[in-house]
Amino acid sequence: MRNTLVTVTYAQHDYPTSLARATETARIFEDVLAHPPPRMSDARRDQLRRLAALALAAGGRAELAMGNRDGAEATYERALVHAQQIPNRDVEVDVLRSLGHIALARSDWPKALELFQKGVPLATQLKRPATLMWLYNDSARALGALGRLDEALAAAREAVRRAEDLRAELGDADQRGAFLDDKQGIYRQAVRLALEDQRTDEAFALAERGRSRAFLDLLGSQTTLSKGRTRGLVGEEVRLRARLAEARALVRESADAEESERAGALVEAADRDYRAFLERVRGESREQASLMSVEPVTLPEIRARLPEGTTLLEYLVDDDEVIVWVIDRRRATVVRIPGDRQTLVTLVREFRSAIAKRSSLAGVRAQAEVLYDRLLGPAREQIEGERLLIVPHGVLHYLPFGALRSPAHRWAAEDFALATLPSASVLRYVADKGAAGSDHALVVGNPDLGAGLALPWAEREARMVARYEPGATVLVRGDATEAKVKSLLESAGLVHFATHGVLKESDPLSSVLLLVPGGGEDGRLEVRELFGFEMSARLVVLSACETGLGKLSRGDELVGLQRAFLYAGTPAVITTLWKVDDRASYQLIRSFYSRLKKAGPAEALRQAQRETLKAFAHPYSWAAFTLTGLPR
Repeated sequence: MRNTLVTVTYAQHDYPTSLARATETARIFEDVLAHPPPRMSDARRDQLRRLAALALAAGGRAELAMGNRDGAEATYERALVHAQQIPNRDVEVDVLRSLGHIALARSDWPKALELFQKGVPLATQLKRPATLMWLYNDSARALGALGRLDEALAAAREAVRRAEDLRAELGDADQRGAFLDDKQGIYRQAVRLALEDQRTDEAFALAERGRSRAFLDLLGSQTTLSKGRTRGLVGEEVRLRARLAEARALVRESADAEESERAGALVEAADRDYRAFLERVRGESREQASLMSVEPVTLPEIRARLPEGTTLLEYLVDDDEVIVWVIDRRRATVVRIPGDRQTLVTLVREFRSAIAKRSSLAGVRAQAEVLYDRLLGPAREQIEGERLLIVPHGVLHYLPFGALRSPAHRWAAEDFALATLPSASVLRYVADKGAAGSDHALVVGNPDLGAGLALPWAEREARMVARYEPGATVLVRGDATEAKVKSLLESAGLVHFATHGVLKESDPLSSVLLLVPGGGEDGRLEVRELFGFEMSARLVVLSACETGLGKLSRGDELVGLQRAFLYAGTPAVITTLWKVDDRASYQLIRSFYSRLKKAGPAEALRQAQRETLKAFAHPYSWAAFTLTGLPR
């Protein structure tokens, strides 16, 4: 109970109280160990040593939280004495890692490395995969600082491998997000080490692996996403992951070496079966496998898949720089732009806020020029052609790249046909989608959701779109039911939604498009439902409120309506980053559809934005629309 109270006060950030309680608790256990009662069993003595070690480790954490590094080190050293005397050495490995972090903070790289490397065999023996992942990552940092680059990169690769063996088993979205944010540092460190070793291709592959890992972690353990012939695989995957999680829990709860060995054998068997299952999934559907494991592409594969005349910019926002891969069919170049992450986050947020508040055009232009200089300017000489495919990272998912402004006083949307991708790996799956789509369009606008949610301009927009798409099925007001939309979604060659979108940052799979309930449906077309459709549409347009935003983390892959529609079968999705002015939106959509058949979606959107900004100069009115997918 005392140790639990120590943990509670630490979680409440009451570090002095936590330290006082930890110190008193450790003193009680140490007094009993120093003056044991008659006939104390060895098991009881080991239990008291473990409790003393836990109390002291908690005290060390509190000391560190208060900035007392020397006190923390002394307390951890006391904890280590107890931890090394008990058969179950789980506390020892944690204390070694904590002492290693103190050595890192002092730039004592040899000592840090020694401590981390002592922890590796213990964590291996205890079958603690997450701890091993962190120990290899910590070792990579120390080795890199010592200039032992080959060894550092090898350790970083091992940390990445361990990270990819872990499937997020935390049920709470906030817990998953925090774990994800920490884990992404493993990938960024590996990318930095690969670049330092002049391994451009490997650095790119590692960045892509980080995005894929982030996507899986955001989905968490509760997702059962699949479509068509792969649906039978999902139940099997859930059962195999549950079996693996149960085996790992048995290892953690083992009371002695014999129990730990038996549980370890169960983990090895479950892990072997799960890996064999993933190989089978890859054989049936590589895209389905991407929802279950890390399936990134290589740099040569991306170059081969890029359309001629298209340049891809893949961003990685690190703590002290932005790394950009500039890729076309002939070459790949890395541009490293110095500048801290928090400043960039602030710039993007202030820019978005200025646009949303419709601040003065002169002020918005000035902010747009600063961001252009920070993000596009350094890579401009490497960009060939007028089609730009951007893979954002972190806060850049919130950035309307078309609204950045060059030193020549031109918006990026004027100079480039822009499109984005949640990750370059998606190119593997979208290139052939939509080719067999019909000529029939499905247009949905202004569902009858009550007076408070009426969108009269959306209804006008839907009817206008139908004039450019002969034979389109138009569902407005009471006809715009979820049941009807679902019945027509898979057969449509083009889909246009002009309705409300509701986004849930804490649970992105529950984000919805709002439609009319009835026919056994609740009127909420969820992201998780969209993952189950077999669509053949060449384009989906979501002209709704903030449909482009999804769950964003520091490491991210954007999980939102775009990702769901891309997986469902369309190669291109147009969404909006903020609630757009009705009149401007109507004009832009009309201009877009008048050009779509001749120009394709990316160029049609570019021309529509150029035309709209002549009448509505402020980016608020035209820059929200973004294309995700191939810029055909």
